[in-house]
Amino acid sequence: MNVLLVVLDSVRAKNTSLHGYSRETTPFLEEFAENAKVYKQARSPGIHSIASHVSMFTGRHVEEHRAIQHTAQIKTDSTVWAKLNENRGYATGLFTNNRIISSASNLDECFETVYSPKYPAYKSLKERYPWFEEAYYPGKGDITGLQGHLRRYIQSDKKLKSSLNIGQKLYHNGVSAVDRRLGDPKSGWKSIHGGEFVAAFLDWEGQQRSPWAACINIMDAHSPYEPDNDHDRWASSEDWQIQNKNKPSRRENLAGEGWGRVEKLENLYDGAIHQADTIVSELIKNLSERGRIDDTLIIITSDHGEGFGEYSQIDPRVRIRGHSWGIHEVLTHVPLLVRHPSQGSSVIDQPVSLTDLPDLILETAQDTLSSDPLITDRPVVTSAYRLLKEDATKYNIKNIDAFCGPWRAVYKRHDDGVRKYAQTTNREVVLHISSALDFKQIDNGSTNLVTEIFERFSDENIQTRKTQEIDEDLEEHLQNLGYIR
Repeated sequence: MNVLLVVLDSVRAKNTSLHGYSRETTPFLEEFAENAKVYKQARSPGIHSIASHVSMFTGRHVEEHRAIQHTAQIKTDSTVWAKLNENRGYATGLFTNNRIISSASNLDECFETVYSPKYPAYKSLKERYPWFEEAYYPGKGDITGLQGHLRRYIQSDKKLKSSLNIGQKLYHNGVSAVDRRLGDPKSGWKSIHGGEFVAAFLDWEGQQRSPWAACINIMDAHSPYEPDNDHDRWASSEDWQIQNKNKPSRRENLAGEGWGRVEKLENLYDGAIHQADTIVSELIKNLSERGRIDDTLIIITSDHGEGFGEYSQIDPRVRIRGHSWGIHEVLTHVPLLVRHPSQGSSVIDQPVSLTDLPDLILETAQDTLSSDPLITDRPVVTSAYRLLKEDATKYNIKNIDAFCGPWRAVYKRHDDGVRKYAQTTNREVVLHISSALDFKQIDNGSTNLVTEIFERFSDENIQTRKTQEIDEDLEEHLQNLGYIR
């Protein structure tokens, strides 16, 4: 049995029509659900790519693996991918334009084959200017960062510094070359989106003659939200203007300003989700035409959601932006669909954790699947450490401590919904969650349940290094994606 994990990066359940959202953002997922299990109360292990992916890959909660830095290093033999490869002879592949997974951390080492962004424009630029380093997604159509890179190069070179005219000439020639290459339809610059990684996967899959296991990470719904025209159904020119030129800084938001502009970005986000949904549709269509649907376990989910100014349920001083801090439902409640050839369609209403996906994958590969490995007695929990105290020190903002982690939550089934017990520092609340669209606070919280559950977890030594040095380009890339470093 083959295994395919599709991660729709940053897609929250609340904004999918699969979960009842008023805009038709996920028509394909609704169609796919007719022949799959739909977990209406799935929760991500964390609110950041690195933490959630490590949990999905190892089957360990964030509190157990402790990989919360973007550049964390882990024992790759602890991942489900390594186990499938070494113990079951599976070919393994990762197809992603998420640099946190493919470059910053060492998660790419879990796979035999890795496909990450390639930019034809930069190959020719490097041939012309050997000192020009490759740039990266997602600065699509905007060369400001590239100009900055050229400027930094000139300023750091003593000879160019002492010969300003030569330096200026080199700089302008370089920018002109970037303009020409990025303006070339063949450059590939504009086509770096999820479709490329699906195509790369399909090429790889067509070459396999034995069972395979793959992960495709599709970042189209990740900030910046830039849906193509066919999917840009709800945004106005004002929304695009905010995204491109007037997006508030995190410092503004932390100071309580600019939230109206953040809210407007949700219209673009919805179009980006629709784009990701269409990409998945093409993926499944191609697998079906190849006759692969009936011998493949297909899992479609997300690693976390996004915030557009929602107020924290734990601390009303805190509003949520992107996935930078907090443990709000918009960050933790994610879509999850599982299609197993031997199982029919159903809707699961009890809470499940993406941390248990490795159990599902391994039991499927070993042909020992009987009951649902996602429905267990293990606690369903989410952990978030952002803002980290050391990151917050750079912001001289009133109440900055309110944004700092750890944020923790425990989910339990309760009557017609789910109870969420959430905690940070000395605050705790209890919420009742009927659906991704309907949740409300019912208690200030005094059960100590969160503390009791999390005291059971200990460091399982999966992480080998908390962080590593990264180059300047990757540092800037993470900042452009909206990550606080």
